[in-house]
Amino acid sequence: MSTTPATARAMVPATMSKRDTPQESELVAAAQALDEGLERFEALSEQLQKAPLQSEKHLERASATLKSLADMDDQLRARVTALVAAISKVRDRQQAQAEAVHQRAQELQARTEVFKDLLVRYGNMGQSAGELNVQMQQFAQQRQLAKTPEETAALATTFQALNERMGQVADEAQSLARAAEEKEFGDIARQADSLRQQILSARNKMSLLQKSLGG
Repeated sequence: MSTTPATARAMVPATMSKRDTPQESELVAAAQALDEGLERFEALSEQLQKAPLQSEKHLERASATLKSLADMDDQLRARVTALVAAISKVRDRQQAQAEAVHQRAQELQARTEVFKDLLVRYGNMGQSAGELNVQMQQFAQQRQLAKTPEETAALATTFQALNERMGQVADEAQSLARAAEEKEFGDIARQADSLRQQILSARNKMSLLQKSLGG
């Protein structure tokens, strides 16, 4: 398939325009300028070393070349200075970024420790909630099986202790939700609050059960 120049231009993406071409960094520009100057200096130096010196014309030409080399030497020194300055700026940028990375790493470590602590607290509450669920089921079964006033009265102490423990765990969940919210860990805050709501709901149901059975 052959392409005409017009077709080739049409195939070039708009993002490849000269306006969008990224500019060279100061460091790259300084290094290229020094490299180009060195190449010209070396070429002119070799030319001077190989130049004949057998006539007045030869001597004049060699003198002119020598003067050009002296001028180029001053230019090279200026370009070396520019490159050193560019390197210094790059070093300062790198050090600033390294310090920013270090600070961020410390922040990450601190945040990770806070998250681990909140997660451990949430795990402990989840375990407590699981134990409460088992105890509530056992209490409901025992409550249903209680036939005499004495058996019903014996469960009052169990009910009171379980009711208080559920209140404690609910308070712990509320405390965790607040702590997580203050530390801006919204997921744990929502999960802790949801667990609190579940415990309070179960607590209310258990209280209703107790009342319905004449407790």
